[in-house]
Amino acid sequence: MHNNDITRSITFVAHNTLQSTLLKESIENILALPINQLTYQQLINQYRFEDQIMTSLVLIDFSSLTEEDKATYFALRDQRFPCVDEVLINCPPESDYVSFLKWKNLVGVFYSDDSLDMLVQGMKQVLDGEFWFSRQLAQEYIRFYRNRQPVTTSDQFALLTKREQQIIKLLGEGASNNDIAQQLFVSENTVKTHLHNVFKKINVSNRLQALLWAKDNIGSEEFV
Repeated sequence: MHNNDITRSITFVAHNTLQSTLLKESIENILALPINQLTYQQLINQYRFEDQIMTSLVLIDFSSLTEEDKATYFALRDQRFPCVDEVLINCPPESDYVSFLKWKNLVGVFYSDDSLDMLVQGMKQVLDGEFWFSRQLAQEYIRFYRNRQPVTTSDQFALLTKREQQIIKLLGEGASNNDIAQQLFVSENTVKTHLHNVFKKINVSNRLQALLWAKDNIGSEEFV
């Protein structure tokens, strides 16, 4: 969870082409946020060999990565920046949730036929702490995790306040901050504050990790 008063930055991983540079500059200008563009090899060199610390959101051109690149990235991420939010762009429109299961910090997915306006709108949502998934992808994620082996509610869930329990259950159902606010008759800022506290208590960094935590730690009896 990121507070709105903390300036975020973006690391854009893509081939060094005119198209990627123009896209980077467009997003940077519209969002008024610094974007550090790196090729895949530069990312590997900086964070494997130069001992740097990744603190920014990672925006990755999905179409530019080979399967070998992905495997190397996952190993590097898990070792060097395991909690940094990930956003994928230029994904094939036919991609389903299976394509994204290894992106464990995924908070946004954009497709090759999405417009720049759509990308900017989604990035604003992501930077505000929301997911940006298509309705179909979100439903596929939820169905996938619902069909996993049932779990017993953990003791950690019991340590949350009643309101925090309500919010993490709704988030586990795929609800947005606005959805949660409307259902609980509170403001979105109140929801964000509660989520910030919940994330600290359950030791997660973003909404996808929290959703996975909910599926593994909240038993079906809590949803009755």
